Formats: sequence, structure tokens, C-alpha cells
Amino acid sequence: MKLNALVLPVMAAVLLTLGAPAFAECPTEGCPGQTAGTIEVPAEGALVSGYVRVAGFALNGNLVSNIDLYIDGTDEANRVTPAGGANINTPRPDVMQAFPQYAGTPGGAPGFEMSFRAANYSNGTHKLYVRITDVTGCCYFLAARTIRIDNSRNQPPFGVLDVPLPDSSVHASGVLAVAGWALDDRRVEHVDVLIDGRLEREAVLGVNRPDVAAYYPNVPGATDSGFVIFIDSTRLTNGVYTLTVKATDDQGQQGLLGTRRFQVFNNAPSLPPFGEVEHPLLQATWFGNCLSIPGGLPSGGEIRDTRYIMFVSGWALDTSIYAERGGVSHVFLEMDGVVLKDSRGAFGTLGCRREYYLNNALVDCYGFYRPDVNVFYPGFPQSANSGFFFAVDVGYLLTDLGFKEGNHMLQVKAADKEDNVKLLKELPVNLECATQNLDPSPLGYVDDPSNYEFIGGIFPVFGWALDLDGVIRVRVLIDGIAQIDAVTGRDYAEYGLPSPDVAAMYPNYPQRTNARWRFYLDTTKLANSEHDLLVEVIDGRGNYRSAGTRRFIVNNNTLIR
Repeated sequence: MKLNALVLPVMAAVLLTLGAPAFAECPTEGCPGQTAGTIEVPAEGALVSGYVRVAGFALNGNLVSNIDLYIDGTDEANRVTPAGGANINTPRPDVMQAFPQYAGTPGGAPGFEMSFRAANYSNGTHKLYVRITDVTGCCYFLAARTIRIDNSRNQPPFGVLDVPLPDSSVHASGVLAVAGWALDDRRVEHVDVLIDGRLEREAVLGVNRPDVAAYYPNVPGATDSGFVIFIDSTRLTNGVYTLTVKATDDQGQQGLLGTRRFQVFNNAPSLPPFGEVEHPLLQATWFGNCLSIPGGLPSGGEIRDTRYIMFVSGWALDTSIYAERGGVSHVFLEMDGVVLKDSRGAFGTLGCRREYYLNNALVDCYGFYRPDVNVFYPGFPQSANSGFFFAVDVGYLLTDLGFKEGNHMLQVKAADKEDNVKLLKELPVNLECATQNLDPSPLGYVDDPSNYEFIGGIFPVFGWALDLDGVIRVRVLIDGIAQIDAVTGRDYAEYGLPSPDVAAMYPNYPQRTNARWRFYLDTTKLANSEHDLLVEVIDGRGNYRSAGTRRFIVNNNTLIR
């Protein structure tokens, strides 16, 4: 939502008010008067039913600690949001632009969101209040809203079209991503994607959206409310189109989730392959057996020691305006610009091979069955068989191929039948020989975020880490770049929090009773896209080692519909 010149005078008039309605105790003595905020949703006099969203923003000279919802003066015992408060710290750059005097607001995130169930209240007129509490304990109430509840109405589905972004220039060349979320007071039956009013395809439902569940904790199915689909734009002629996304519930009621204008520009040379490297995520160190192998390598084999195998896997697709040229020709690995592996085999002449020491598994291949990819990319060439898989013995790199111990760059690339090459992922790696004198890798785990979780604002990342030589520092890297804690201002996490569960599992490790760490990540400094998180432990020997990885998705678009 953007604020325009017509909105600003109104906003200036809806300031937070000191004091409180008669039903609520709220200290005012010594409280600052410089505050601002408003309830944006629902509108004054709105007719509501089902699950009702309440949203707006609040700015205060002191930091906001909690925001609570009241209906008709109900007290705190009858709060209708989880833990009694709203989800706060939603990024709102439009608000910060309108109120520059509050530039100190953490992360530029003064927005709030919460919801309540209309069925908990009788039909008719009700009064809605929002109370803001700052870190000093002072309370302020936003100007109240009058709403009308009609529980006889079937609530239509509601939600947000997150991708493509609103108010942006969308150019589709090969693939157009469509994603968002949808909820209903009963059940969302399907989400339709239309182009110029013509049904293109139903979206895939059931995508994990913990961010939506946080805003709508009482709505069934909120955790898995996401939808996504990818459109092959090469089936459209070049030009401008209108995208419309609608949700339909199990009673046939429809709700509009969003519309976007986009331009198709299909140019054969500009349509390289695309895909994802699922394993490995960012890793600090790859270990290999550098000792001599009695009798040498088995004939035709590249596996020296199955304990030190690094698997590289994922999927790749390609599309083209020329049907006969669409498709991936091969996937290959490079290290420091040198080709390590190619799904076409050595020198591009051999096919996939079976590795004896991996139970004759097919390795160094493209074309594995991927029904999951086919679900999201139906109709794309090779979508059902788009997987690739490589097995790399790190010791083989160090001993037979002549790579030195130390830092290297691994690149995973895909090529199509038009000879376009696309870098799918670049991974900085540190190669080391695993000898008897080398200390074991640290132990660790990232508790939050989970893989592919949607996060936003100032997000607390936490987990645990252990090392036999002791943990000196825990660092958090995003896409290979060390981050600064948004609360402490340090380039490392807070380490030493109680961990009785870890101590029980690993009784021989030092620091086991206080092995947990916490780091406040400012996601507003990251793009709204997928990111790789690497937790790096600095041990007592000065080694930098991986102690956990995650892939997550930043979504700092407010849930405004």
C-alpha cells in the first residue's frame, strides 16, 4: 500500500491518543505525547464476517512492545490474538517516508497485523479498539472503528497475490511465477490463474506459509495457505497481458486475490535454462581422504572413500519459443573454472555411470524422475524428468586431480539445446584432508528458521553449536556474507544460552550446558527472494566450520489485500 498526497493530511489527524477508554487501565503519567498511528483495516462502518483482519501502523517516541485488540471494551482476558497481542514490526517504508521524525524505528517496521473471528460476537454494531503499549509501560489507544458483524454471510476467500509484485514492471521471458496465499472461513477449493480473462491453470495449493499463520492463528489451514504456479510464457505471443488470480471456496464463493499487468518478451537467445541446486547448501569445509589407497583406485572408479562423498543434486528446466529447441542438454560442475563432472560423461561422449561403491547407483546424470517439479511446472519440456545427481569424492579432487587444500569455488551449470549456459549456483568451499590428527567437525543445528520458511522484519535466528575444542564465536552468513545482529550491533551471535537438551545428548562436549545461540537478523536489508543461511563456528583452534544451514524466503511485503 502506498501513501499519496491525499492520504497524508488524514493520517496526520489520526494520532494516537494519550489515556484510555473507561474500560481499560492505562498509565498516562510522564508519557510522551509524540505518537502517530491509525487503524487502516477494517474501514469505518465495514460489514464483516468470518475472520476479520485488523491492520495499521503505530509510531512512538519509545519503542512499541505490544499491540492489543479490544472488541466492545472486552478486557485483556478476552484478547483474540495469540499471546494477547498483534504481530508487530511489519516493514512499512511508505509510513516511514510520511513520518521521517520516527526514523529510529527498528527496521523501519511500524506496521501491525492481527485478526479475530466474527462468530465470537453477535450480529450488529460493535466497537473495535487497538491499544499500543511502549517499552516504558505507557499506553495509547488508536481512534476506534465501528464495524457491523453479519454472521449469516458466507465469507468469500481472501488473501494476497505476492508474486508478481504490485506496482512493478513485470517482464516474462520463459517463466512467469505466480504465488501468494488464500484463506476462507470454510475451505479454499481452488485458486485459478487467468490471463486476459482466460483460465490458464489452477495453482498448486498447500504451500507452507508460517508467516500467514502468524497473522491468522485461528483460521483453519493458515499454515499451508500458500499457492504457486509457473507459467510458460513462450506459449504467449509478445505483448502486454492482464493477470488475474481468484480463489473459490467449497460453497462456490469467489474472492479476488489480485491483478497484475505484465509484458511477455520471448527472445530465443535470452531464454537460458533455470533450476535449483538443492544439495549441498552453503558449506564451509569439505573433507576428503588424502591417504594412499592400497591397490589404487578400482578400475573406472572415482570413489576413494565413501565417508567423504559430497553429493550435488537438484533440477533444471528450459523452454524455448521453438519447440524443437526447448530442453536441457546437460548439467555440469566446475571448480575454479575446471570442469569436474558432466552429465554427458567424460569428454561429452559417455552417458551416466553406475558407481560400484554406491550400490551401483546412477551418478553424474541428468534426467532423474522429479514428479514434484512436474507439479509446479506442468507442460514444461522435461519437467517430469528434470533431476540431476553428482557424486564427488573430495579426496579424489585433492589427490588425483591436483586441487590444493584451501578455498575454491564450485559452480553448478546447466546448458540447453540452443547452447545457452546458466549458472544455477555458486558455492565457496574449503577443501581439507581428513587425517587422524584433524579435529572433528563441530556439531550444531538451526532451530529457526526452518527450511523454506517465509520470514520478515527483525527475525530471531537461533540454534545450538558444540565443538570439542570449544566454541569461540558463532557467525551468521546470508548468501556467503557475514551479517550484523540488528539488536546488539555485533557481527556474531549471542552464544552461551542454556541448553539442557543438548547437554543430555552430548555429555562429553565442553559448553554443552550453555550451547544455544541467538541472532537477530534484519531481513529488510535482504531482497524478497530465497536466501541461504550458513551458521559458522569459530573453534578453539581458530578453524571456521559449518554448524548448520537453511534456505529461507524473505517476504517483507505487508499482508494487505
